[in-house]
Amino acid sequence: MTDINETKLRQIDFSLLLIFQEVYRSRRLTSAAEKMRLSQPAVSHALGRLRQIIGDPLFVRRPEGLKPTARADELAPRVDAIIRLTDETLQGPEPFIPATSRRLFRISANDFVGSLLTEPLISLFTLEAPSARLALSFAGGPTQAFRKLRESDLDLAIGRFPDLPDDCLATRLFEDTYQVVARAGHPRLAGGLNLEIYLDLRHLIVSFAGDLVGTIDEYLTRQGLARKVVASSPMFLSAFAAVAKSDLIVTAPSRLAKRFALNFGLQTLELPFTPDTVLMDVVRAQHSTSDHAIDWLVENMTALLQ
Repeated sequence: MTDINETKLRQIDFSLLLIFQEVYRSRRLTSAAEKMRLSQPAVSHALGRLRQIIGDPLFVRRPEGLKPTARADELAPRVDAIIRLTDETLQGPEPFIPATSRRLFRISANDFVGSLLTEPLISLFTLEAPSARLALSFAGGPTQAFRKLRESDLDLAIGRFPDLPDDCLATRLFEDTYQVVARAGHPRLAGGLNLEIYLDLRHLIVSFAGDLVGTIDEYLTRQGLARKVVASSPMFLSAFAAVAKSDLIVTAPSRLAKRFALNFGLQTLELPFTPDTVLMDVVRAQHSTSDHAIDWLVENMTALLQ
């Protein structure tokens, strides 16, 4: 953009374009003034300012009215386009139509939520948004998730986010408790599960980072207790598979235990204590609040997990 053009842009008042459009259509100052509820001198003054900026008389007086100059004829469709585009911009985004959308939706989630959501989300897309695409990935930690949301590399991040930055918004997706998962016929669990047995059994925990200390261990430590954690797995379903072939037990979110226990031939048991509730939020960037497609996805995910 040249300095001359930039100077002219700064001189342009949007109302000048509206007045030009109406005068061009009506060919009369009086009619344009009445239509726009302005005085005739105000319309005449606005045209004078526009003539000075454009460097052209724009209209020539004739007995039958105002005749546009060649330059005005050239400008008219461009002004119409500018006004139409501005109107569309101010009206906000178009409504999201799932049936015709070809959008790629990108969601990060932990293994727990990913295991719960993958199948129902694919079914949802197949029925309601068959041309849209879905990409689920591991969260990679809150800092990375927040950065990707800001940079529009993610649409949504799902997990536990106790320290939410100001430029992100969270919606509670669901709350959950924990259950114990063990192989059917486990010799130590024939009579049920109490705290003594729970602490004495060998535990497999799920940790994406490979830690041997989890949320349950933090709770037990606060009670002055400890369990025997002997191994970790990065994913719940692989942990379920391992438990099905051993005497290890896994403490897992109740929704996940109920959904997959039978698939692996496992039994579920209630914990002999009450740990903290599992809270799962779905987070989006502040700048996405007018994105109706993301609204649709959040609403459906919330409904699928009720």
